[in-house]
Amino acid sequence: MTGVGVPAAGLERLAGCRLFIFDLDGTVYEETDHFRFYEEQIARALTPERAQAFAADVEAALSGRHTLTYGSSYDAEQDLIFKGERAYTWTGEPVSASPSAHLAHMDDPWGIYMAAGLHHGAKPDQVEAAFLATRAHMESPEFQMRPLPGLRAAIDGLRALGRRFALATNSPEPDSRKILAKLDLTGAFDVEVFNARKQHLAREHFTRFQEQFQVPFEQMVSIGDHYRNEIAPAAALGMATVYIDRYLRQPRPDVTVQVARPADVAKVLRHVTDLCSPGRR
Repeated sequence: MTGVGVPAAGLERLAGCRLFIFDLDGTVYEETDHFRFYEEQIARALTPERAQAFAADVEAALSGRHTLTYGSSYDAEQDLIFKGERAYTWTGEPVSASPSAHLAHMDDPWGIYMAAGLHHGAKPDQVEAAFLATRAHMESPEFQMRPLPGLRAAIDGLRALGRRFALATNSPEPDSRKILAKLDLTGAFDVEVFNARKQHLAREHFTRFQEQFQVPFEQMVSIGDHYRNEIAPAAALGMATVYIDRYLRQPRPDVTVQVARPADVAKVLRHVTDLCSPGRR
């Protein structure tokens, strides 16, 4: 094991990579105060009674005391919660059902708030408006964000050694660029993709990056906090992965390096830089 708590073999694999593809939200910053703002925006679409129940359910879900938990899925069409192939009502009664096409996975707090809002009566367009309002809040001067210590230096150090960097985020471009500026990451990436729809198009983006940079998949690495969006599609292509498992805390044998916080990514990249430095390889 290394000083960052990951096997040395994982760092060696990353040191052989030439293209590093980053996610944005949940990957390059650690702030979580915006989720409270998101909760407030969704609550505005509900009656006072439903807003109170919504807040209580969110608190229970985030702390693991609800049927809706990290790792479960919410079927908005049927108002059912799926854990694997088993279906449950909102209050936990098992039922016989198959998931519809409207299945959302609870891999981070965004999903928890969204599912609870829909269950308690918010319309999909109201939840989307709450999300966009939250993004606008995050880009505003009132919302303080701190760059992850050492991340920009680690990226610049690897770029100086000939590595290339890409950004692929599902978030909209204008607010994402302002967030990148707050995090001192403007100009850190050779190419940036916004509104990426990675839940459907991740493999297409990775393939396009592979062709653009002329790098084989085994020399590419995907870095992100959403297993279904950024990690599983990359692993299926033979890419290396850095998975930030902040919420699920579930071992993944197909992951190259697994860490618990976004701040750990900078530490991983510093170790990779040391391995890539002249005289070390």
